[in-house]
Amino acid sequence: MKKKLSITLIACLGLAYFSYGQWNAKGPSSDFGISWGGFVKADYIYDTRQNVTAREGDFLLFPSLANMEGGKDINAEPNFNILAVQTRLTGKIHGPDFFGMKTSGVIEGAFFGQSDSNINGFRLRHAYVQLSNDKVDIIMGQYWNPLFVATMYPGTYSFNTGVPFQPFSRNPQLRITTKGNVRFIGVIFSERDFATRGPDAPLGSSIFLRNSGLPQFHTQLQFGGKEFLGGFGINLKPIRPELGGNTITNTVLISYMKTKVGKATFKLEGVYGENMSDVLSISGLAQDTNGGYTSNRTLSVWGELEGKGKNFEWGIFSGYTKNNGFKDPVGGAIYGLAPTMDHAFRISPRIGWFSGNMIIGTEFEYTSAQYGNLAANNMDIDTNGIDSVSNFRVLVSAIYGF
Repeated sequence: MKKKLSITLIACLGLAYFSYGQWNAKGPSSDFGISWGGFVKADYIYDTRQNVTAREGDFLLFPSLANMEGGKDINAEPNFNILAVQTRLTGKIHGPDFFGMKTSGVIEGAFFGQSDSNINGFRLRHAYVQLSNDKVDIIMGQYWNPLFVATMYPGTYSFNTGVPFQPFSRNPQLRITTKGNVRFIGVIFSERDFATRGPDAPLGSSIFLRNSGLPQFHTQLQFGGKEFLGGFGINLKPIRPELGGNTITNTVLISYMKTKVGKATFKLEGVYGENMSDVLSISGLAQDTNGGYTSNRTLSVWGELEGKGKNFEWGIFSGYTKNNGFKDPVGGAIYGLAPTMDHAFRISPRIGWFSGNMIIGTEFEYTSAQYGNLAANNMDIDTNGIDSVSNFRVLVSAIYGF
């Protein structure tokens, strides 16, 4: 039923665009319209191990914890798949001014689905309107989380885009960005598809943020341009894990830079924060010994070097994330995304060939994870007696843009 609705939606959009285009060609309002674009992407995936993933392995996070049966780790078995669910459709809208400000909008969806149960289903990615003048840009709607810096994210062929080392999320928001060599970015936002994990919501829910009565707040200072880009920011997330309980505020700090190195580009980013499961970082929330809640603290660093030739492109991504334990002693249940994993790292070189609108790329992704348990002090992570686990992924992607 959902697939039929998705097909119907796309058909209606196409018909609406055709009909409006015919009307608009005859009418006086030629300053309004929509143009369609996107890409078709096919992924061929081989993993040497079972992994924690989304969408039947397409979105890889990290290797699965060892599962010993009869003295054998049954998760140390390979996996193979072919998928095209990242295929994307984007509508870019332009229109008349709004009280002297230029207007534009974006509607974007993909066939990634909302969960494994409806994979191939059409889902919303971005939906926002933008107001612009020579001093400021204003975005209203669903767009990248401000911790995902759209001007310098990893260029991996893998759809994980550096997760869990790189924060990843899209959120309904109000964003104001000033213009110039030094730019201020201010954002208030909620949670939707990517949400905090907590009581009765092991996979995440926006209820914890909504019940705080407040949005998330983010401020960021960004400077530079094409040759060099730098920035730093702070994020505040108020959550109320239980009605009648206290609201706690989780803080995240981010710093980043991008610069030219000869003909190549180098990117570096560091993130330190509390309870970041909503941006797919290893992290957690737990009941403490005083009847309240405590959060863990995670440090993540990633870097990338990439370049492009006449008909080929290359890059190498590496990342490291470390769980620094909980702020207070844990006295009850723990929630989150691998909240007792001690650390993980990844290195993934890639090379691709392009001509016209077509790219065929290959990426080799090695990810290692060290799981652990809560230590005797009920705050730190203890890895004694637990071996690290690793996965080697070979990915071949064919991408056709339009």
